[in-house]
Amino acid sequence: MDHCRSLPMATEDVKWADHLVFSVASKMFAMFDVDDGSTRFRFKCDDDDFDALCEREDIEPSSHIGRYGWVNIDRADVLPMDEARAILTKSHRLVVGKLSRKKQLEILGEVLESQ
Repeated sequence: MDHCRSLPMATEDVKWADHLVFSVASKMFAMFDVDDGSTRFRFKCDDDDFDALCEREDIEPSSHIGRYGWVNIDRADVLPMDEARAILTKSHRLVVGKLSRKKQLEILGEVLESQ
């Protein structure tokens, strides 16, 4: 979750009483269960990653939103930490890529200036 918080212009809020949702420009890119002890999380991914990830054990299309490219990971240890960070960054960028060009520059321009 800390990684999601570190992404440019990411916001967080609790939706549906038990999901910590990370968004950029009001568009969701990752969701974590906040139930006691749960390490389940979901994120948006592109078609290639969706297919490849869903072939792996303990990763499946998310119910209700899987058709929009979201996958569900039941346990945090299913992905190595570096891979999880990379895929969450990619999820953020995927959502940013769907925004207007002006909004993209506003969000990613901040990143480019700090590099």
